[in-house]
Amino acid sequence: MKKCNWQAVDAASNDGAGRLPAGGYVARITNVEDVPSREYIYIEYDIAEGEYAGHYANVTDRPYLHRFVKGYGDKAMPFFKQFLEALQFSNPGRFDWARWMERSDEREFIGLEIGIVVQDEQYTNTRGEDKVRQNVVGIYASQDIRNGEFKVPEPKDSREKVGAPQASTAATEGAYEDVPF
Repeated sequence: MKKCNWQAVDAASNDGAGRLPAGGYVARITNVEDVPSREYIYIEYDIAEGEYAGHYANVTDRPYLHRFVKGYGDKAMPFFKQFLEALQFSNPGRFDWARWMERSDEREFIGLEIGIVVQDEQYTNTRGEDKVRQNVVGIYASQDIRNGEFKVPEPKDSREKVGAPQASTAATEGAYEDVPF
């Protein structure tokens, strides 16, 4: 092992390293990145209130842990409008989507609060290992989260089923041989 001056190294903390419980949160938008070729934006956030406030403050090397995607292409427009309205309701006097529309500058979202619902998802990674990740599955006005006016969906299971029985074609082989057409 290489020699190192361990006294000069700050120890890592667990702040932000653990997973949030699935649920509703008032979040603050910390960064936005437009991907015009795909017609969506990445929205990074941190928890703004409650027990988990500042949960992601020290997580700068893994933005995928605390970001979600909002599309603004033709098919996604109604959902983006819902996002804009939730921003307006969450930030009265600070954000008005109709005035924002004149500039359409996504960077203006930084610093605004929004209500989010986070769901756990079990999945199988590319190495065949079962893991858990979290997804933002709902956008709400902050006050709706504070009032408990949201529903947390059951955990999603997207794991690959190893050894799951395959449908057999033996029962249907030859079944249509007597059909004259």
